[in-house]
Amino acid sequence: MSDLAEAASSRAGRILYAALVRAARPEKELTVSEYADAFRVVSAESGSPWAGEWKTSRMPHLREPMDCLHPDHPAKVVTLKWAAQLGKTEIGVNWFAFIVDRAAGPVLTMLPSLDEAIKYNRVKLQPTIDASPRLRLRIKAENSRDEAASTTTFKRFSGGFNQIVTASSSKGLQMISIRYLIAEEITNYPFDTDGRGDPLQQAYARQKAYTGNLKRLLSSTPGHRATCRISASYDAGDRRRRYVPCPHCGTFQVLTLAALQPPSESTAFMASFSCLSCGCIMEEHHKDEMLSRAEWISTRPLPVDDPEAAPVAVPDVIPDGDMDRYRCPPLEGRCREYEPSWALWTAYSPAETWQSLWLTWEEAKASPVTLKTWTQQTLGEAWEDGAAEVEYERLHGALEDITSGLATIEHPVWVGFIDCQGDRLVWAIWAYGPMTQGVLMARGVIPHAPETPEAVAGIDELLSRSWPANTGGVVEVARWGIDSSNWSNWVRAVASGRGHRLWAMEGAEKKTAPILGTPKRLAIKDKFGRTLSKALVYPTGVFDLKHTVYRGLRQFVAGPLESGAYLPGTLRLPRDLVDEAYCRELTAEVCIDPSQEAKGNARRKLHEKPGDNRIWVKRAGWANEALDIAVGCRALAFSLGVDTMGPAGWAKWRERLAPPEGMTDLFDALPAGQAKPALKPNTMFARLAALNNQD
Repeated sequence: MSDLAEAASSRAGRILYAALVRAARPEKELTVSEYADAFRVVSAESGSPWAGEWKTSRMPHLREPMDCLHPDHPAKVVTLKWAAQLGKTEIGVNWFAFIVDRAAGPVLTMLPSLDEAIKYNRVKLQPTIDASPRLRLRIKAENSRDEAASTTTFKRFSGGFNQIVTASSSKGLQMISIRYLIAEEITNYPFDTDGRGDPLQQAYARQKAYTGNLKRLLSSTPGHRATCRISASYDAGDRRRRYVPCPHCGTFQVLTLAALQPPSESTAFMASFSCLSCGCIMEEHHKDEMLSRAEWISTRPLPVDDPEAAPVAVPDVIPDGDMDRYRCPPLEGRCREYEPSWALWTAYSPAETWQSLWLTWEEAKASPVTLKTWTQQTLGEAWEDGAAEVEYERLHGALEDITSGLATIEHPVWVGFIDCQGDRLVWAIWAYGPMTQGVLMARGVIPHAPETPEAVAGIDELLSRSWPANTGGVVEVARWGIDSSNWSNWVRAVASGRGHRLWAMEGAEKKTAPILGTPKRLAIKDKFGRTLSKALVYPTGVFDLKHTVYRGLRQFVAGPLESGAYLPGTLRLPRDLVDEAYCRELTAEVCIDPSQEAKGNARRKLHEKPGDNRIWVKRAGWANEALDIAVGCRALAFSLGVDTMGPAGWAKWRERLAPPEGMTDLFDALPAGQAKPALKPNTMFARLAALNNQD
């Protein structure tokens, strides 16, 4: 018996000693991706094709974003603008597992709706907890009878918790402070929740106590470009894209839709990509090697030494030997001022073939509805209705060398509009000619707030101004308008005292509203609410006018015809008057159908309404003064008859530009020897003159 007791004691001692050694051994420092590879187990219940031990090598594009979520990494905001089924949600689950085990703290996970929140827990989070031993030991099990247990929407663990909430209710966003935020599918969040404002901003407010060491994971497939949160966050970051090497020439490049090739006999009737450098075909069997060697490259333009020079764009194609010039880890080097952001589409998915990508692309092109879904879910880009929108970059690139502020017989009708802002009045003048072609002639600011004497004096000075004409005469603005949507009483009082020169105008949002409706006599009241007099206010049909303005800008971007003439209705912009910011203002709104964007009851109600449901929506964070002014000027031009005016009418307008009596030429007073500047011929006006001669 003594021998048995001694043996048992020896065995117990060895077990105890081994346990003490394990407990005393320091934890190995791991990145988030290394931790997931070591301890995450993927449950078969999650629907993943790779149930079992997690391996980041299966989806290598996840590694860099995951590792930026480590508490020691300087990144505070990680943005994923990715197509569907590329592992966005898995990054959040892996990060949560790391937090529980290695960096405990309060977590908030936000989903767009209650259904999404329930699905997230049932399909992703809880199966991972149940399948991963280290998580199962650290997170309290769900138990409806135990108040200290976890629940479907609240996971308890030592040192922290994970509160799962919906963006459609503000209740879960109250009375908690959090360090970590996991925001899933943020593009689908409402813009106002329970009257408390943007739910994402409400979530940010819960992190105020952790300003110095907070972390945010924002992920989503894109939505509509005008209101797409994930696109805005991506654009504000360092804009990383995935570059893969060509298996033939080794050149790194972005996989683009334009390079997707249809099935052919040479590729065994399978879709492929063509190399943007050597032109060789990259086939499906090259894909695994290409993806394993791929690299994330920031596409933020490279700064240059010359402060006045434009930054250098990062190309889609980079030779292997030049990669070091463009490599930049998140928040280091040229990327140090920007939070990291990543964009990815389905071409990089190891789970989907390029053949299926091609087939779905061919199907999507058949309908705008399916094309929208494919663009967002597969291409990973925000959707926009190209028929109603203008890209401000292309508009800025189309600017012409037109002399602003100089009247010509080609555009003799000058109209101006004043837009009221909180601290200033913004104005611009458009000149119109035959075929309703317009040119921006002047713009400026009255640096005084509405309802001040200085603002009134600025308006009077503006109305009294005249501009020179290249004929030797001068031109006055034929009609001014001023927006009365805000500061209505003051605007009516100002307009009523200035006769027919200044019209008070107010936008009519109804789609059936005429360009200019019958003016209404509306009251001007004193500070006690007593009616002093009445002023005419002209309702303006802005819905169709915005389409008219956008069509004119699109025609300008497209350029003139082979004859050199522009299409009727074209709106032209001078280079010396317009910058990129002004182009953004001119294109600040988009026309969308809310029935395609709405959810639940709101969607059903919109579908119940017959007819056209489209509305104009301002892009988030974009000013739209220039667009409002262009719309107002187009309405004033209509009021003067430019849409229906014949040759005789235009001849009368051109007569107004004749020089005063006794002065035959504006340039007679030039110093001796200075040449008279040559006037650039206008093809459109030559055509008009020919038509007049035929008459």
